[in-house]
Amino acid sequence: MALKSWFMKISARICLRLIGLVITLLTLPPAAAAHPLDEFYQVTYIVVGPNRITLQVEQYPGLLIAPQVLTLVDANQDEQISETERQAYADRFLKDVVFEIDDQPTSLTPTDFEFSTPLEVQAGTGLIRFDLVADLPADHRGSHQLYYQNNYRPDISVYLVNAISDEPRWVSIAGQERDVFQSSLRADYTIKPDAPAAGPVEKPAPLEVPSAVPAGQQQLTGYLYEANLSPLLVLAALGLAAVLGGLHALTPGHGKTLVAAYLIGSRGTTGHAVILGAIVTFTHTASVIAIGLLALLASQFIVPNLLVPALEVLSGLLVVILGLRLLRSRWHSPVEAHHHHHHHAHDHPHAHSHPHEHEHHTHALPEKVTLGDLLTLGISGGLVPCPEALGVMLIAIGLNRILLGLGMIVAFSFGLAAVLIVIGILLVRSKSLLDRLGGVGGRWQKWLPLASAMIVTVLGLGIVAKGVLGYLG
Repeated sequence: MALKSWFMKISARICLRLIGLVITLLTLPPAAAAHPLDEFYQVTYIVVGPNRITLQVEQYPGLLIAPQVLTLVDANQDEQISETERQAYADRFLKDVVFEIDDQPTSLTPTDFEFSTPLEVQAGTGLIRFDLVADLPADHRGSHQLYYQNNYRPDISVYLVNAISDEPRWVSIAGQERDVFQSSLRADYTIKPDAPAAGPVEKPAPLEVPSAVPAGQQQLTGYLYEANLSPLLVLAALGLAAVLGGLHALTPGHGKTLVAAYLIGSRGTTGHAVILGAIVTFTHTASVIAIGLLALLASQFIVPNLLVPALEVLSGLLVVILGLRLLRSRWHSPVEAHHHHHHHAHDHPHAHSHPHEHEHHTHALPEKVTLGDLLTLGISGGLVPCPEALGVMLIAIGLNRILLGLGMIVAFSFGLAAVLIVIGILLVRSKSLLDRLGGVGGRWQKWLPLASAMIVTVLGLGIVAKGVLGYLG
């Protein structure tokens, strides 16, 4: 019996550690996050050569701010970006740029334009690219300093800037200093005296700039452009959408930690986990369709840096309300103790006297899962739409492939929900096994429901704070 008791205690502790490990993994940040809906991602590489400096500029407008950018790029709104419009856009950008060499303003000439189609820009998958060139004098040798400041659309922009040498044999760069937003850079560079003079103009090779549009999303939208879609390609598109949805669910958000905290502290079942996943699927699909149509048909009424934070605040408030309700009910009755005294009558004589009574341990009675709780968790997990799904929807509408686009969105949402379902089932099964093993007794069982309610409340407050900070910038 002693060996069995020891084994049950060890098994229970292992289950507790596994549950803790799952929750820890759910809260880890990913290596890279998806391109935000309401941000303008601007990348500038300053390529220094012996005879010229080239600023390679790449811009990725988020889906919600794309309509604003399109009005600047496609000035006549004919859904075609002409060479004149590209030049005009680059000139407008230059007005908000400061570029100096040795504290002297230096002129830049726009060249080599590359613009995605208006449809791709509108869907949040577009690219705006151009070079800004400064030719250097023939006697520009020795040590110098450059300064770059990008003041273009700071209200909605995220910046990245770096300086590199085009010819390391002749040019070296040191002492790069950036501001906290990476909108400005100051760098020292040295050109060797024996560097070759200017010959035929050679354009520096385009740099591998980290794209703001994930490769998986580019491949997914690529299916919408296929001229001849076979049933096999349709299945591949739906499968890829489901996989991307599942991968996206592993990034921060979407209620994974909330699901863990709630199900561990309540009497959740496998069925509850499945219902929760279905609610997330429906909510996310509806959110994508509603916001996508709003961006397409009423973009002039959208305040880009307000919509997403507002959705996050709403989602967080739903969670806070749920957490406070759970906290209130569990605070008044966190445990229910029952002491059973069993008295046994014996009709055989005893040579000694002893009481026949057994006092049972105190244990928690987690409250039952309700449909209202599942709805709250599911809605909060699916309310904020994913950029990938929104981009698919807008491109599908633009290409008149609405049915395929809708299927992709549903598959994406299903993949996202499937991850929540699997996490929920694993936690429910782990907790069920832990309850059967018993070993850790009242130490954790007594306060686990109350602790989970507190975690849900704190996570909800965190979501609200994230939305508020996102709005304040």
